Amino acid sequence: MLMRDLAKSGACLALAIAMPAQAAQNGITYDCDTAANHYSDLVLPTPQGPFTVRGQLRLNQVASSDQYVPMTGIAIADALDAPGASSKDAAGFKLVAMHARLLGVKTKDKDAVLQFQQWNEVKGGTEVTHDPIPLPDTQNGGAFSLSYDGKSVTVEFAGQRRDIPLTAATPVVRLTCSTGEFLYTDLIIQGQ
Repeated sequence: MLMRDLAKSGACLALAIAMPAQAAQNGITYDCDTAANHYSDLVLPTPQGPFTVRGQLRLNQVASSDQYVPMTGIAIADALDAPGASSKDAAGFKLVAMHARLLGVKTKDKDAVLQFQQWNEVKGGTEVTHDPIPLPDTQNGGAFSLSYDGKSVTVEFAGQRRDIPLTAATPVVRLTCSTGEFLYTDLIIQGQ
């Protein structure tokens, strides 16, 4: 009877060990949910050498604010000097969402939200300006990928692709959001 109990325990232990690995293959979920005029930041480590970040992104809700635009962003950046500090160098994209009425756009739905994709590029602590790209009404986020080879980041999101030069001594993945709820799912950081 003892041998049978040990076999059951061994099977349970093997299952417990295998389950986290299975969950890791599916990626993580990060519900970046902030109140109006607030900010959230998540920094994740990366493997050495070239790597790719993949996942899904969806806007769940925008908060009303007269000061801040609801947005989220994901970028590969050089490690931060201190928690909450701005990245000196980064490459990725932002998803910006605003009520249509705030932009002066007339819609049938008074609560309609317009979404824009924008490249996120920071060089030496200065943000490089990129024009926002309107997303179709039917699109709510979607799949994204950021691939880093040590010299640049290839960013793909919402049917757009861009190569942004970046050299990071200690690269990290940085997710930010403000004034809304943005859901990241199936987030995987994988060495190439």
